[in-house]
Amino acid sequence: MKIKDIGEFGFIDRIKSGCLIREKDVIKAIGDDCCVFRNSGRLVSLLTTDMLVENVHFLRDTIPPFKLGRKAMAVNFSDIAAMGGTPKEAVISIAIPDTIDMEYLDSLYDGMRAIAREFDVNILGGNTTSEPEHLVINIALIGEETEDQVLYRSGAKVGDIIFLTGQVGSSAAGLDILLHKRPIDTFTALIDAHLDPHPQIAEGRIIAGSKLAHSLIDISDGVASDLGHICDESKVGAFINEDKIPVNDIFLKYLEKYNLDFERLALHVGEDYILLGTAPESSQEALGKALKAKGCQFFVIGKISSEPGIKLIGRNGQTRQIRISGFDHFRREEQ
Repeated sequence: MKIKDIGEFGFIDRIKSGCLIREKDVIKAIGDDCCVFRNSGRLVSLLTTDMLVENVHFLRDTIPPFKLGRKAMAVNFSDIAAMGGTPKEAVISIAIPDTIDMEYLDSLYDGMRAIAREFDVNILGGNTTSEPEHLVINIALIGEETEDQVLYRSGAKVGDIIFLTGQVGSSAAGLDILLHKRPIDTFTALIDAHLDPHPQIAEGRIIAGSKLAHSLIDISDGVASDLGHICDESKVGAFINEDKIPVNDIFLKYLEKYNLDFERLALHVGEDYILLGTAPESSQEALGKALKAKGCQFFVIGKISSEPGIKLIGRNGQTRQIRISGFDHFRREEQ
């Protein structure tokens, strides 16, 4: 059997048994955006790590090094946001092929430092090594939060509303432009959404601080896949409304111009790095007001149900089950 036979998440399930050696003070181990453990103060620590591999997560000739540095940090910040926490300390490991010059690396680290300053995060160290062909960037990040405000994937309850804190699909469309080498025309914003995502730390803190939400995750693999993680961990299902999925006009114009599928790009590709969560229907108004008062977005797209799977209510009123799919790092395709 090869790893491609079980996929990324099958591999995670396979290896997680026996990894927790000392259970004391560990609140959450493998199975969420961050692990969570208690420290000596009133806060709990959040630890996450993400690896970006050339030709898997990025194409070196399609992203400037400054933006690659920002994005490498941003995807980790987004994991902390998905738990409602605040990012604090980062360490960076990088494998460098000898085809890369120092000017490229200087710009890469300038991007990392720029977004670290933006979010008041220390870069405390890391490791460097050589690699024959591909650039590899791995960042580990520690954040913090009070224990009673940490949000998990496993808290969704039947009857909860499902909400998003921003529009989706733009990053997927930007990636489509780059992969197919399409003319940029008026679609620069779509490419920017893919190359330079903004982690929603503020939104995560507002949601956690309100204590109104039951679960939270960030959109990295796609709405369908990431909502699927919440459903799996919470042992529930979901209905989402196609006409409630928030997208912008530029995204729709791009779909129309190239006759592309709305569902695939809006729900199954990902890398939007906004937040998706669930909350009691009775909290919808208060949570929406709390976010909008700080200039944040809030869109209700569906409800949690007791029926397994994710069902899409189409614009025509018909309901059908959709694939719980997104990018899998070992199957290398949207499933």
